[in-house]
Order: sequence, then C-alpha cells, then structure tokens
Amino acid sequence: MSARAGCDGRTTPRDRAKRAVSLRRLILLLALVSALYVPTTVAQETQEAGTVTVTGNVVNDANGQPVAGVVVVLEALGLTVVTDDQGQFVLDSVPHGVYNLGLVHRDYQPLDGDLTIDRPGEFFLGLTPIGEPSDGMITGIVGIVTDQVNGQPVPDVVVNVAGIGRVATTDEDGRFTLSELIPGRHDVVFSHLGYRPRTESIEVETEHVVKLHIALAVDAIALDPIEVTVDRQDRNLRRVGFYQREEDGWGDFLDREDIEFWNPVQLTAALMRFPGVTTVPNPDMPSRGFLAFRRMGTECIPTVYLEGIRIGGGRDPAGIDDIVNPSAVAGVEVYRNTAGIPPQYWGTGSSCGVVLIWLRRGGQ
Repeated sequence: MSARAGCDGRTTPRDRAKRAVSLRRLILLLALVSALYVPTTVAQETQEAGTVTVTGNVVNDANGQPVAGVVVVLEALGLTVVTDDQGQFVLDSVPHGVYNLGLVHRDYQPLDGDLTIDRPGEFFLGLTPIGEPSDGMITGIVGIVTDQVNGQPVPDVVVNVAGIGRVATTDEDGRFTLSELIPGRHDVVFSHLGYRPRTESIEVETEHVVKLHIALAVDAIALDPIEVTVDRQDRNLRRVGFYQREEDGWGDFLDREDIEFWNPVQLTAALMRFPGVTTVPNPDMPSRGFLAFRRMGTECIPTVYLEGIRIGGGRDPAGIDDIVNPSAVAGVEVYRNTAGIPPQYWGTGSSCGVVLIWLRRGGQ
C-alpha cells in the first residue's frame, strides 16, 4: 500500500481514513484464518542483520484521525508500547517473522491479528470506535427467575416492562437484562407457559441497576417476596460476563467502587489487598514490581489479559503499572489457581493463575 501525500507533502486525514477502511475490509476478509497482512511503505535503516525497524500508525477508521494512548502488545518478543500523540509507535530491531499483534484502547474495539515483519517500513491500522454512551453505567433491571418449588432457574420467561414496550427473555440459566430504562417506577410482568404470571412494581434509579430474584409458581400458592438489591454496574463489565462470574464465586473481583474507595496510585497496590497477591522486583525498574502469586513459599507470575488480549505472563511478565492507570480501570478479576478461570483464558501459562483487566469506556 503506497502512501498518499497532500499538497504540503503530509498524509491527510482523508487519506488515512481511506487507508484504514481498506485495511479493515482486508481484516474482515481474512478473519477466518485470523491473518492481518500489513504492507510496508517507507524504507528505514536496518540496525542489525536479520532485524528491521517498523513504524505503526493507529487511526480511527471512522474519520482517519490518529489515536493516542493505544496499548500495543507484541507478546512473542515481550514488547508493550503505547502510541504517542500522533498515533504512532515504533518496533525497533525486530527479527523477521510473523507475530501476533494486539491493540487495546478504552474507546475502541480491541484488534488482534498476525503481523508479518519482513522489511523496514511504515503501516497503518484502523480501530473501530465503540460508540457507547460516555457514562458507561447501566440504568436498568437485571435478575434471575426460578421455580418456587424446586429453586431451579426457569428459561424462556418473558419479562415485559408494561407501558414502554421493553421486553426481555430469560436465558437457560434463568437470567435476564433490561438496560437503558427510563428512571422511575415501572410495572414489570413475568410470564411463562405453565406458570402463573407475576407483576412487580420496580423503582429504577439513574446509573443504577436493580437486581431481582423472582420466583414463579404453577399453582395459586403464596409467592415468595422478590429479592431486590440496587447496585452500580458498568456496561463493559456486564458485556464481558464480569458480574456473572462474580456471582459464581470463583476468584477475587475489584470494581470501580473499590478502586475509588482505595484510590491507589498503582493498580498492583489495589490487587495486593487480595490474599496471596504480591509483587516481585522488576530488574529494569526497581521502583515498580511485577504482579505475582505466592505459592508454597515461592512466587509465580500469572498470565495477564487486558480487554481480552494477553499482555504477558510467566517468563515475560506484564508491567501493568506502566500500562494501565487505575483511573482507567472498570474492573479486575484475579484467579490465583486454575479453578474458576473462564475457559477462553485456559492455556499455556495459566497454571499460575490469570488476571483479567477491563477498562472504563468513553468519558468516564
């Protein structure tokens, strides 16, 4: 892909947008094989035999503007860099090869694919904006519906917010979500073939989630009262299953309210409040340590994921304090052994445990 320059010799935002959109289409075409081909354009000087230096440019694929503050992970080489104000990052003296490249930014969809590095050059990557409301907090109702007699979850229950046309259906675990509701009191009707319908009046508060436990009965018997709690829930955390896993009871969980209460300068300081969590010295920066778990008098390095992208672990620990500011974090999941680790994060390096870091969205 050749570079186009404006009349002043610089690449214009419009050119960047076209280039990013073209690349996005290419990514979609190659999604089945998870391959991201990135052509090179501008020659740069090779520093040593068999290695090259490449410059990446990350832009918003909707408008072509550069995106600063993108975390770029080249895990195979233990490299983690952040794009500058011009959306650029440099991979210096990289051996020829094909590498998995991950990009993470709180306001954009994560990008993960294979990057071929075989010559010096410059390339562009487009990130897709998330487009969620900037507050990031849910206003609505979530809950579970069970059978009053046996306590088992009831799937396929129709949950109807009367008068406003909002409807949800419980999943196989009896759970439902009604987000983006108008604050105020709502009559919510629960109905399922074979059960008596049930109607409850629920007060919904701005930027808060009402959590319900509803029991349905087949016969005209006295129904158990509903269980109601009011909580704050982040959209991104609900989307990735954070709250469900927290209810399941595996692991330790840190959410935005915990972070605001403790107000840590570094994220590791907050995580060290959990049993068995510590740090080991970073030889390159003694003032900052790597997150570690204590095991039988010794320490091991857990695998760390940022927005679902692996950023380090084991022999290549992730310096999370250099990558993530606590103010940007929505929640953290800590699994100090293999029990309870979500299946999608099983694999090489997970034997010590796993840490999942999720970011806040928009202007939070």
